[in-house]
Amino acid sequence: MKLGNLVPDAGALQAEIDAIPQVQRVALALQLIRDIDAPCCALSLMRLSRLAEDHHLAIRRAEFVRDHERRRVRG
Repeated sequence: MKLGNLVPDAGALQAEIDAIPQVQRVALALQLIRDIDAPCCALSLMRLSRLAEDHHLAIRRAEFVRDHERRRVRG
């Protein structure tokens, strides 16, 4: 899921968010959830946290595939 799906016209921020390490994105999301009382805002921030997790998993998958290909070429 992209941030643009959660917040209209936010696609320009997606690259900046993708550049932030996952741990920092999750910490930011948790801090904002503590600071914001409105449940509708908290839900959007939880989705942002999920986006960060998905991005992290995509990076890990790419690393796994790359390592697997290297072993296959050497083997």
